[in-house]
Amino acid sequence: MPVRRAAGLALLGLLSVAAPLPAQPTSPSRAVIAARQAFNAAIERWRSTFATDSLYGCVRTPDQVTVNAPWGLADEAGHWRCRYAGVPAGAPPGYATGIYNGKWQRDVGGSWRLHAEIFTTRECVGQSTACVRPDSVPTAASGLLPAPVAGRSSAAAVRAARDWYNRAIARRDANAIAALFTPDYHAVFGRGAHIEGVEAARADWIEEFRTNGPASCIRTADRVTVNDDWGLAHERGHWQCRATVKGAMARPSGRYTAKWERDVTGRWRVQAELFTTLQCVGAPAGSRPPDPLPMR
Repeated sequence: MPVRRAAGLALLGLLSVAAPLPAQPTSPSRAVIAARQAFNAAIERWRSTFATDSLYGCVRTPDQVTVNAPWGLADEAGHWRCRYAGVPAGAPPGYATGIYNGKWQRDVGGSWRLHAEIFTTRECVGQSTACVRPDSVPTAASGLLPAPVAGRSSAAAVRAARDWYNRAIARRDANAIAALFTPDYHAVFGRGAHIEGVEAARADWIEEFRTNGPASCIRTADRVTVNDDWGLAHERGHWQCRATVKGAMARPSGRYTAKWERDVTGRWRVQAELFTTLQCVGAPAGSRPPDPLPMR
């Protein structure tokens, strides 16, 4: 399958841009903000090294950082702005702005490392290749998804799709859930596991239902931000799950971000999801924090 041009930007991966440990004790949230500032500085150094690249520079500004200190995890929400060279050469530069969420994890040395990020473009102006609309998402391979409702706003349509997603989880319908995902779907879960691709996601849900039964998770949207021109939406919310680990029951919960894209039929589909566990109650065997990251 040919690679589809990413909509705005959805980056998921482990980046070694950790900020050094502070000389004086500081709160975990401030340490995460310091790590983000180090990341912004690294972008500027990268721009100076690759002077011929069309990217002038990007700044990501945290608006809120929520920390699960015992587990060494942090959820970051913020906004970003990037500048690009004009195309063709000599044209005025363009800029893009949007919102993002990042998931951070502490390493064994105590530094915060960036585990995953999701970016959604809200506005893009100027003569730049960065302002070309993303490729359209093809229609779902099956008729499992409900038809779009005429007159419904995009934000309401995304919330309705999330409700439909939750109902599919409740009835243990892995095929219906998989139909909601774009072909390049990627997810990072609360403890840090990655899933990439529709078939891997379908298999993961089948195993989830076998292990934990129906209604094992529910995700509740708190805010949906839409770029209607580009067919993109950024959903922010909270989640609760029931999990069985080595025979012990646990109830993790936390924050999540989902990036949605509108397909050629007008249906909203999930391109990426990012979950961060902020609390976990239950038997100790089922509530163990993830292992700290190794140092680099």
